[in-house]
Amino acid sequence: MHYLDALAQCDPSTVALATRRGCDYGAEMPSLQGASWSEIGAFRDAIEPAIAGEPSLCAAAQKFVTSFVASFPSIVLSRMFAVLPFARLPPLDAAAALRFAETADAASLLLPTTPVLSLLGSCGVKPDWNDRLRSHGHLAIPLLSRALVEGIPMIAQLLADVGVDLSWLDGAGEIDSRRMLGSSNQCFYVAQASSSRDSRGRLIIPSQTFVAELGIETVFGMAGSYLDGTMLAAISFSTEVVQRAAIDRFPTLIANFKMATTKLALEGRIYPPAGSG
Repeated sequence: MHYLDALAQCDPSTVALATRRGCDYGAEMPSLQGASWSEIGAFRDAIEPAIAGEPSLCAAAQKFVTSFVASFPSIVLSRMFAVLPFARLPPLDAAAALRFAETADAASLLLPTTPVLSLLGSCGVKPDWNDRLRSHGHLAIPLLSRALVEGIPMIAQLLADVGVDLSWLDGAGEIDSRRMLGSSNQCFYVAQASSSRDSRGRLIIPSQTFVAELGIETVFGMAGSYLDGTMLAAISFSTEVVQRAAIDRFPTLIANFKMATTKLALEGRIYPPAGSG
């Protein structure tokens, strides 16, 4: 399948928008490693107007990750998160955050202002990965303290890679996302999911059964922040080995996602309205 055909399944205007970039419509869907600037630009130009009319940030995120997985077939799972205060979560998400805190024996640390890594959209090769509400273990991960976050290698590495200082977790301040404001978007990169380790010698991707079952090689993410400080992060798991230089081409996509959804974020239209699913 051609990558523009895959995108066209998500939005009928995609082919016209992408071909304006001069991409070869007869080419095969690109690999992440081999994706050209024009192919990434085609995706960017197609997805921005497609998500601009969505009613919530969740709906826009779901369209983004679905299109991303359709466009790059080595991606077996892609998810987008926002970091939001616990008080802003809808009931199902809040309940998931509370369960997480209770499991960590840290429910007393979960306050209305506690930042939570909230799942907005999810797409992957397994059915449960295509509905954020069915992604029970990742629906809402409260960032309860520096020590607890540092105990979760992948999240700790994600925040470190995108330039977030974890010391704010033990204070009263908000997440330090100033480095990700405006055009300063950052990358999260794990070269080899089966062997890459953090500074403590721990596997960054602890679930090695998941890695082996799906043949995951490289894991990468894009992150940025809206002007109000709300942080976004999209994380993807790929079955191909992708070099850092290739991954560095992709953060422009999160910048365009932000531009297309700034109004939703600033108006607080993060989740679907109650009762709409």
